[in-house]
Amino acid sequence: MLMDELGTTGIKVSKFGFGAHMPKELVPFENERERMIREAFDLGVTMFDVYDHAAARQWEPMGRHLNPILNDVVISLNMVPGKGQTAEQEVERALRLFNRDHIDMFRTNSWDSTNGADGRPQGRSWEWWDTLIKYKEKGHIRAIGTAIHDPQSIEEVLKEIPIDYVIFPYNFYHNLLHGGVSAGNFDSLDKRLRDKGIGVIGMKPFGTDWFVTPLIEAAKQLDETGEISLPQAMLRHIIHSEVNPDIILGGMFRLDQVYENVEAFYKPEMIEEEKKLLKKLRKVTTLASAEWLPNHYQFLEKWAAHDTPCRGRAQA
Repeated sequence: MLMDELGTTGIKVSKFGFGAHMPKELVPFENERERMIREAFDLGVTMFDVYDHAAARQWEPMGRHLNPILNDVVISLNMVPGKGQTAEQEVERALRLFNRDHIDMFRTNSWDSTNGADGRPQGRSWEWWDTLIKYKEKGHIRAIGTAIHDPQSIEEVLKEIPIDYVIFPYNFYHNLLHGGVSAGNFDSLDKRLRDKGIGVIGMKPFGTDWFVTPLIEAAKQLDETGEISLPQAMLRHIIHSEVNPDIILGGMFRLDQVYENVEAFYKPEMIEEEKKLLKKLRKVTTLASAEWLPNHYQFLEKWAAHDTPCRGRAQA
């Protein structure tokens, strides 16, 4: 498995991270989920990202699934306190459920620049950030970060918070960092993060299930060889892109998806037929992506550079 360091944190991670964000209908299938986790680990995946939201509470089951390999994995958590829970209570709950004295990576979501009564930006609440920083200073968190869904929401964070990593959408199509009239000042965001020693994590490598499912069907019509794995081609494109994230974070719902996705990191070289296929699919996607994505994922369209092709070593 390809490995990398998360920014300048000293945290060594597998290039591919197991994204545990999952639909609620899959929550009951714990045995299958545990097998996926164990197989992924056996194949070299060491970074496990765990969501805990109303639709799919995953801290508790993932804590149990990861317990046998607890000292050999990097645990990444997303915090969204609510229902009377303070940020401090959430961190303490995480330490308890994962049976550790520290969490490797802890983040909260993107910044809300609305000013509060004290005139300071509210963010996801200054208290949340203050808590994460406090626990990091005590050694209970190794790195703090944020996930951004709107390119502009990173600006206040970079000015105000000593973050260690940033997670943002990045795939063969949603790649605002790679130019275009719409990119504005964000074209160099990846360089700005690197210059600050901040880790770069790419999420949504397949553009969500709603996005990749119709693309797989389209690829069947456009793949002249009949042998290309579209998910693998998408992952190889990111591996060889100029951004080349420290971690590529992908969600997986079936065991066969674990095997298929991990293979791209053992065989990372991209063939010309894959580049040609992505080029064709980019044209299809320009016409249809807004219709494929549900309302809560329309934010991805802000990351699409419709007016220029991607640059990078694996440019299709």
